[in-house]
Amino acid sequence: MKLTRRNFIKLGAASGAALAAAPRALKAMETELGGKDFSAQTLAERTSVPYTCLVCNIEDGGLAYIEDGRIVKLEGNPRHPSTRGRLCAKGNSGIWHVYDPDRILYPLRRTGPRGSGQWKRVSWDEALTEVAERIKAVLDKGRLNEIMIKWGRERTGGASERFMKTLGSNTMVNHTSICESSKKIGMEPTWGPDIETPDFAKTKYILNFGSNILEAAYFHNPYSQRISEGRAENMAKLVTFDVRLSNTAGRSDEWFPIFPATDGIVALAMANVIMQEGLADKEYINDWTNYPADKLAAYLKQYTPEMAEKYSGVPAKHIRRIAIEFASTKPATTYTYRGPAKHLYGSYNERCVMLLSIITGNVEVKGGYCLPRGMGYDQPQPEPPKGKEPSYLSKPPDYPLAAYKVSQLVPFWIKEGKQKISVYFSYMHCEAFSNPARSVWREMLLDEKLIPFSVTFSNQMNETTNIMDLVLPDCAYLERHDPESMPSSLWPWLGIRQPVIKPLGEAVEYREILKRIIHKVDPDGKRGMKKYWDFKDGEDYLRRQFENIPGLKEAGGYDFLKKNGVWPIYGKLDPATGKIVGKDGEEIKAEYGLPYKEDPKGKVVIRGKRYRGFGTPDGKINIYAPSYEKYGFNPLPVFKAHPWHWNKDGSSKLKNGEMILTTFKWNVHTQTRTTNIKWLNELVHSNPAWINRATADKLGIKDGDLIRITSPVGYMVTKAKVTEGINPKVVAVSNTLGMKFGRIATAKPKDSAPQWAGQTEDPDVAGNLWWKATGVNPNDIIPVSADPIGGSQGWYDTVVTVTSAQPGDKFGDIQADNKKHYEFYKETLRYAYTGDKHREMHPEVKAAKLPPPELK
Repeated sequence: MKLTRRNFIKLGAASGAALAAAPRALKAMETELGGKDFSAQTLAERTSVPYTCLVCNIEDGGLAYIEDGRIVKLEGNPRHPSTRGRLCAKGNSGIWHVYDPDRILYPLRRTGPRGSGQWKRVSWDEALTEVAERIKAVLDKGRLNEIMIKWGRERTGGASERFMKTLGSNTMVNHTSICESSKKIGMEPTWGPDIETPDFAKTKYILNFGSNILEAAYFHNPYSQRISEGRAENMAKLVTFDVRLSNTAGRSDEWFPIFPATDGIVALAMANVIMQEGLADKEYINDWTNYPADKLAAYLKQYTPEMAEKYSGVPAKHIRRIAIEFASTKPATTYTYRGPAKHLYGSYNERCVMLLSIITGNVEVKGGYCLPRGMGYDQPQPEPPKGKEPSYLSKPPDYPLAAYKVSQLVPFWIKEGKQKISVYFSYMHCEAFSNPARSVWREMLLDEKLIPFSVTFSNQMNETTNIMDLVLPDCAYLERHDPESMPSSLWPWLGIRQPVIKPLGEAVEYREILKRIIHKVDPDGKRGMKKYWDFKDGEDYLRRQFENIPGLKEAGGYDFLKKNGVWPIYGKLDPATGKIVGKDGEEIKAEYGLPYKEDPKGKVVIRGKRYRGFGTPDGKINIYAPSYEKYGFNPLPVFKAHPWHWNKDGSSKLKNGEMILTTFKWNVHTQTRTTNIKWLNELVHSNPAWINRATADKLGIKDGDLIRITSPVGYMVTKAKVTEGINPKVVAVSNTLGMKFGRIATAKPKDSAPQWAGQTEDPDVAGNLWWKATGVNPNDIIPVSADPIGGSQGWYDTVVTVTSAQPGDKFGDIQADNKKHYEFYKETLRYAYTGDKHREMHPEVKAAKLPPPELK
């Protein structure tokens, strides 16, 4: 607008009116509980659309505010019973997943060698036709399992599995073994579900083993809120065992820098003290577990606090004191996450910690260690049947208890010919970055003999996308449909992810891409596939999934979810307390004691009465796990000293100068999807190696020095962060940063836009990206290690040395030897139940002849 005198007067009048109205609008916003937002220019109320977040795996409820067709703000959904109107920093940054200036917005076909960075834009029809032809060639040969999918954060409600079942392939591999699988396989045989939902808000004591709850653990947003309530209202004590002074450890009443992989023996020593001091709930143990209290007490005597101190470094007097405090304070709860589980015998560690809540009778009580609450939903009918032939990669015979796969070993198995692959799909996962031995993944994906054809659905150029053949860009999570229900609170909920704006460019919802592929493979329905993909669009798919959920239809069905984002609505958010309250103004009450309810069809009979019971075969908590015993594992909670760290006589195996390398997450980052997000990268854009001050002094290392971390498979060069906040025998490096793609991730804002970028340039990035530091990713020098029970990667087991940088070393240098990685792969197989080290590690288990490995 040309600024004439008349226009200036008009503008001044309009501005005056707006300024006059501004105090009233601001006052209104101050008294709102969320759910409304106003334009800064016109003061008009913005359109809000509810959604479920997917920056990380917490699935918080959110509201997106739209102005002129563009997302301008995100905030928490005040109706959500779990997150109660709050989003974390990652959630607030979700806008930039949509408006990332380097985002891929149309299909790409590789034109040069894999990894060359040479691409051409192709039409969707051309791309999908190529995929369909590749698939048909495999189907026509009857080798269905040669079609493989590898997924990471798969939150589609089963679309990937439906796709693979439709094609008749069982070669589906998730990422859970690099995330949390040993925690799950520790919990499931014990009480049924694969996760817990502690009642932090009502507890009085929290024993936290290896979880950074207040920053980056599972459900950290809702759990942080509840822990704060418990601490403020009940004076709940928080005790943390963690190798590093995480934000949670720093906000605890007590922090113990435990030695890696020794959580289990500390928990067992505490259990022993509780039993010997007469503080255990023996009646509960005898009634509700499958192992008598007296027999358990006798078994635990071997685990003394002094023995635990020898391994863990936690003083025996504190182990004894905390055990007594925990058992004497009611209610109380334990909590774990990756700290105990991501080791060679992580499943055992999980069961050891669970034992503390069990023997004190704190299971499924107010303020205690509670079962998860969630809601299920159906698959749209008709549903395709499961493929007929078993796949080695999905159910490896050497790991029969690892129900969540052993994904870190997949490239080795493919290279060995355990499963031939002709078509490889990658979804929501960056295999060549996020895995241990990532150089082996890269080598496999580059090899056109091993992987003749590869497709990714990524909308981000990264270490994996760059070495694929075809890119079919999925929508950002704010542009797509998904069902959600997570056990993040004691109030079960069902939520949706729905497009808050139309997809940018030519991006297409992943579920729709899969549908189009099937329709290309089976255009006339003669292959019997098309009938499983007859839904109109993503909304139609979700409507079918939700149509049989009890109570939802009466509440308004899917339309209710579109409007509110979540169901049920339990009450209203109280601005004074931040809690959900009912019509009477009182906080809504949770239901407890679910397994203890009388049920004529229940599994458990106690003194003549029948009860619902737990989700185990006998309905009781299985302190003694029969499924473990079948394969020669100890059926009782047990501590196994890590053979890389300890000699058989219990003495340390670490030589002078050797330490354990561990990894961790910052509160503002996930594995890969946040590295090119400008708000988050500004907050954390470097990842120096944490090293204890006393250790650094011995090594002549100062804060900020360039150092070399050397493992048995390679080395990396990074900077040192010298601190008292870490175990002296541990060095810790976060595992997010160090990506080589994205102008924000690489701190190169002046670079030209890449050829695949379909966005309008962001002048904020070009003009205001002030930092030059980047990170170094440690995954290349971490060898594979698989828990023989749960299948988890031993992220926190690698023995390393730390020295000052060598002559010629540069920041970011990484060297990895794939031959040595292969040696570690062979070594970890020795601990599988079929391996020669298995019996050696379990001399106490008098198992019958072990069943042979079966592909099933």
